[in-house]
Amino acid sequence: MKTFLLKSIWLASLPLMPLVFPQALYVKRTTLRLPEAQGPRCFNEPKNAKLSLLHVGESTVAGVGVDEIQQGFTHHLAQSLANHTNLESSQLAYHVCGENGIRLDALNGNISELPKGFDVAVVTMGVNDCSKFTGLKKWRNNIHTCIKTLKEKTHGPIFFTQVPPMADFPALPFPIKNILGLRATLLDKELQKICLNYDQVYHLNVDVPLEDNMMARDGYHPSAKGYEAWAQLIAPSILEKR
Repeated sequence: MKTFLLKSIWLASLPLMPLVFPQALYVKRTTLRLPEAQGPRCFNEPKNAKLSLLHVGESTVAGVGVDEIQQGFTHHLAQSLANHTNLESSQLAYHVCGENGIRLDALNGNISELPKGFDVAVVTMGVNDCSKFTGLKKWRNNIHTCIKTLKEKTHGPIFFTQVPPMADFPALPFPIKNILGLRATLLDKELQKICLNYDQVYHLNVDVPLEDNMMARDGYHPSAKGYEAWAQLIAPSILEKR
């Protein structure tokens, strides 16, 4: 769907906001709150690895939905990349920088404090900027800042996973899921356009599995199986551009 049409539909939906707001408060109050995953967020040193991955983002990077980081998105992605390139675990390194509830402007500040020298960077963001209604102009500016900051941390490509399709989240009822789904699509369209303006910056658009067995107990985050499936879907595209 064209961005202009999406924006028009979004503007037409704004009068519904007073009706949706109470539902949003109810969902926030009743949705199960899961903690971030436990365990080390750094695996091996980048300088000693043949492949080093920096993964930054929101709750999905922090491993919400699983108990341990090694069940989460980053670990499964690193393992999938290693399997495709016949690397041993000792030849692989990754660094997780994720925080539950964070928006992109705050994440950019965290990225600036990270070490340098990674081969690949992956950004997984959008749900919090969507649900907290970050303006499109601010979203665009934050993406540019994120790219510029990450280019100081990696000598290789930068990948943005798509803004998750919130209309498909099991935890969200109608009509709020449709409102947030539309907003997520708008943010993702802006993200795609910006990625096209940079060398070695790519948007990863895959059909993320959101069936019940792929979701955690909260119906909002992936399960270990969901994270593994997501990682396996994007790993080939990362290696193709690396």
